[in-house]
Amino acid sequence: MEPLPVAFPGKLGAWDPANGWTPVRYSKQFCAETISGFPRLLVATDGDALELFLELAALYEGPFRVAYLLVSAPVGYEPSRYELDGMTHADLSGLVREYQDFLRGDARHHLWLNAAGGGTLILDEHDWLYSYGRNEAVESYLKSLGFEPGKPELPFPHIHNESSENTPAMEKLLASRPWRRGNVSNMG
Repeated sequence: MEPLPVAFPGKLGAWDPANGWTPVRYSKQFCAETISGFPRLLVATDGDALELFLELAALYEGPFRVAYLLVSAPVGYEPSRYELDGMTHADLSGLVREYQDFLRGDARHHLWLNAAGGGTLILDEHDWLYSYGRNEAVESYLKSLGFEPGKPELPFPHIHNESSENTPAMEKLLASRPWRRGNVSNMG
């Protein structure tokens, strides 16, 4: 198999023997899970996961702590957590819209939203969303959009878009706000 082509249009590629790497697409699905005693919803969409992240964020009460987790660091960087506190939904939306092309196309990071009113929303490197703490409201909203119960699956084989061509956009994002840098953990 060959590497992802330059300017690949997505975070993940699935191998198609006839066409090579193609962007991964999911169905509109969600499933309830319990991880370490915490209930959550796992969500995948056939649409824009970043846009759905913003829509679901509106169901959480701010202000928010937003964390950009660089989990697969490029050369010259270490895996790190970059945080911003006291963000409103408008602040979050502005940040996401400003860097949407990068956030949609690079698979080296997760984006976390921790709500002061309770709950966490995560967009991971597979374009899956995880909802903690507002699951009834999130499930109701998803159903209104035509999502159905079901567990999403990653295609095999698949490859993450971690192109060095994305590094300048990452650097611009990290220089754009007063991020507080810390260690990456599974708690965001």
